[in-house]
This record gives sequence, structure tokens and C-alpha cells, in this order.
Amino acid sequence: MSAPDPAKIQKFRAQLHQEWTGDATVTAWRKWHAHIAAFTRGATDAILEAAQLRPGLFVLDLASGVGDPALSIAAKIAPSGRVTATDLGPGMISLAEELARKRGITNIEFREASAESLPFADESYDVLTCRFGAMFFPDLAKALRESLRVLKSGGRAALVAWGTKEQPFFSATAGILLRHVPEPPPPPDPEGPSPYMFGERDRLRHALEAAGFASVHEEARIVNGHWAGTPEEYWEQFSEVAAPFRPLIAQLTPEKKATAVAEILAALKKFWNGRELNMPLEIVIGTGMRP
Repeated sequence: MSAPDPAKIQKFRAQLHQEWTGDATVTAWRKWHAHIAAFTRGATDAILEAAQLRPGLFVLDLASGVGDPALSIAAKIAPSGRVTATDLGPGMISLAEELARKRGITNIEFREASAESLPFADESYDVLTCRFGAMFFPDLAKALRESLRVLKSGGRAALVAWGTKEQPFFSATAGILLRHVPEPPPPPDPEGPSPYMFGERDRLRHALEAAGFASVHEEARIVNGHWAGTPEEYWEQFSEVAAPFRPLIAQLTPEKKATAVAEILAALKKFWNGRELNMPLEIVIGTGMRP
């Protein structure tokens, strides 16, 4: 594999920061966080299981967003364990802080941090977790090396990412949208981040092994995505929350948008029983140990 291109990585970093720390994204996640937490509960349960948590552990959660899974981790390791929740900017993490206060969770702290340059000492944590963040790391190899560095000897990393793009979560929304935009974005750089990069089997395993992790395991799993609402509401949420796709929606003329939305709603209604959406979600779970 060729050496990473510093210019490309810096471009990825700038794009990531713009998409995920901007006011529009933070506002959308504040609006929809409870619905999203319920919809992705299967992925949260999977990472809690993979992390092998128990009371007393010190856990670092990367790309914590509005608190999943950090808030759930805090409950698993209480009362003597502590979790550090991190995110790129203050907007998302501020909501996680509010939720922790409302729920009376005290064994948690919040830090702004990039996964590529973690502001923590070597061998500080027993467990490191990351749910739906690793596929957006601009320099994945560097982020995983940093993850290894802050783990204690024998410490465990557990990561969950999206699986293949050939699944309803993508094909019923973004996949349809991409067919209608006048200027579709170029295909993802094969060496760069993308939402479904770990749909390529063994890619996450190889990345963990290359970073120095031992006893690495990768598993693809189907979990249920449960949305207690209508397809129209689900699409409203997606169009506001999915930061990488908002610029594509903005490209559409009113006519094109109406056509695309009609197709998307028709695709979503295949998973609607008249009361709620139940969508199979493919995730990839990667685990490894610090030797």
C-alpha cells in the first residue's frame, strides 16, 4: 500500500470538521438524538458486548457525538470506573454533557479531541471504544496507533462501523439520492474515509493488525434498526442529520427533489408496518488487544 498523501489527509480533516462540527449538524442531532439512539440501539449493544465491560474499568470513547455509547458505558463500569467521552468539537459533546447531568451520571468526563492526536498519556485506559467513527478518521492508521498507545498492556479496543453500502440504510436513502443529483460526487478515495469503507471484508481487521493490535477479530452482524415513526419522518431526519449528503440535496431542483423523495419514501415503506420502521442494519465489529 502506498504511503498516505498528506495533502489528501488534510483535505479529509477539513471536510470532516466542516461536516460534523457545524451548527446545522449540531442542531439536527440535538433535535433527533433520542430517535437516533433508539434506531441504532443494536449497534450500541454490540459495542458494549464487544468491549467486555465491568465495574472499575477506565474507558476512552472516541467520536462520542451526543453520547452514544459513552453514556451507556458509564452505567456498565459504575461506580468506580470512569469513561472519557471525546469528540472533535464542543457542539455535539455539549448535548452529551447535558444528558449526563439530566440522568445523574457522574463517572464521565468530556474532552474535545482528535483521534489522530489524543491528549492522553500512554497506557491510560483499560478499554477504548468507537461507534460509527472509525470510518471517518482522515488518517485511520495514525488514529489506530494512537488508540493502541493510550491503552494499557492487555487493554482492549472495540470498534463498530457500518457494513456494506448494499444495505437498506444506504440504498433506500443516499443510494437513490445519488441517482438524481446533477453532479454526483466522485467515488470515495480507496485509501480515504467513507461511511461504508469497512463493508470490504477484513479491512478493519487488517487495519487493526497493521496498527499493532493482537488477537484481532472482525465480525459482520445484522442488527434491527427500529424507528418509532413514519417513513416521512425518517426521511426528514436523514435529510437534516446526514451531514455528507446535505450538499447533494441542495443541488436538486424542486422537481428533481420531489421525484427523489417519492422514490425514497417508496423504498422506506417496505420496512414500515403501519406504525414503525424496522430496518436490518449491517454493522462490522472489530476488536483487538494491546500486547
